[in-house]
Amino acid sequence: MFTINKLMHGFLIGLLLSFSLIANAEPVNALLRQSDDPVAGNPNGKVTIVEFFDYQCGHCVTMAPVMSAIIKANPDVRVVYKELPIRGSNSQFASRAALAAKKQGKYNALSHAMLATNEPLNETTILELAKKEGLNIAKLKKDMTDKSINNQIDANMKLAQDLQISGTPAFFIGKTDATSSDEVVFRLGEMSQREMQDVINKIKA
Repeated sequence: MFTINKLMHGFLIGLLLSFSLIANAEPVNALLRQSDDPVAGNPNGKVTIVEFFDYQCGHCVTMAPVMSAIIKANPDVRVVYKELPIRGSNSQFASRAALAAKKQGKYNALSHAMLATNEPLNETTILELAKKEGLNIAKLKKDMTDKSINNQIDANMKLAQDLQISGTPAFFIGKTDATSSDEVVFRLGEMSQREMQDVINKIKA
């Protein structure tokens, strides 16, 4: 029964998402082509994977090495990270730190460090990780208060709400130049590398 309910839940979310994307092309642009979003892999890749995630989400932590493997195996794939700190103040602090680290060219380094650590995430741990990754901590703290970072997180929250995302991780996979929902595949929750690769292959076909 759990499996049937889970599948039906995913189907209904996908159906609602399709109506949302068809009704307005703006969410597709916000998903795939938001200029301030952190990007990994090939920035000019023909296929884009968008991941909404939270650093304190165990499933997101599990997906981190999968995403690294996908990037390594697919030189034509672009990965867009959408910070979605929905698990309290430490998640908020982590997301602001990661986005501030982007201003020093260290987003991916700090983001990966926070996802890989075995220590509970809190302000002290996050700043220690930032220091180990070579960030200027004084600049990081200042940049974390920048209004643009709050605006970016708020925009991600609104987009997630508009797309009716019910948890993390949430993935949207499509052609980088997609203009409609027909070219975007939605998956909620963990995926194996093979499952994600299958979606990528279908998108490219």
